[in-house]
Amino acid sequence: MSNFFGVKIHQQQPIVDAIRAVVAAKRRPTAARERVYASEISGCERRITFALLGCEPDVPQTDSPSALMGDAIHSYLESLLSEAYPGRVETEVRVVGDAVSGRIDVLLTEDDGTPTVIDIKTVGAREWAARSKVEEYVDQISVYAALVGAATGVILLVNRDTGEMEELRFDVDYTRAEALLEKARRLQTLAREGYIAEATAWGTDTCRWCQYRKRCEVLDKTSVLVYTDDYEDSL
Repeated sequence: MSNFFGVKIHQQQPIVDAIRAVVAAKRRPTAARERVYASEISGCERRITFALLGCEPDVPQTDSPSALMGDAIHSYLESLLSEAYPGRVETEVRVVGDAVSGRIDVLLTEDDGTPTVIDIKTVGAREWAARSKVEEYVDQISVYAALVGAATGVILLVNRDTGEMEELRFDVDYTRAEALLEKARRLQTLAREGYIAEATAWGTDTCRWCQYRKRCEVLDKTSVLVYTDDYEDSL
């Protein structure tokens, strides 16, 4: 027991432990999967095939305070949108295509009956100013839109540091969406046949923080490779 300005503080943290246990239970286990997640569709092709093959990340996943905050903000905004558009909002909509799957934060039926895909993105002050991931968000929403037949997408950008919000609304480019779906099909086929794709993001900031960087850095970056157990044994 510690002392804080005369108040005795218990060392045990049962509430924090309970929250962490819930978060851990929701964490996806590492396993091979059949489809590319829409949220990763813009990412490095090798990273995606590593994930499809069920490769273990370099470092085990840990609780992320910013992710916890993001989840809380998502849930709250989804509830507010349900109140703002009664009977016209579906939340956490699961979508599955032949090579892509994901979960739409909010699917809104507009006044004319057409659907709009809304994805809530919580970012820090730096990304709020830089907007460096907007193109990635557009790709994700475009894939969702193609799967549900929506013509409009909305990025609901939230600055978790200040509480600011901004709506980035755009018309979905179906040619772009189909190119992304074709990319997913190609990577799906590679993984099914035991291959990993080229490291298309090698040397970028995305690569720097990739969860598979350690296993990738010893391999040729410019070729499609057969993935074998020898790669796992070398780690």
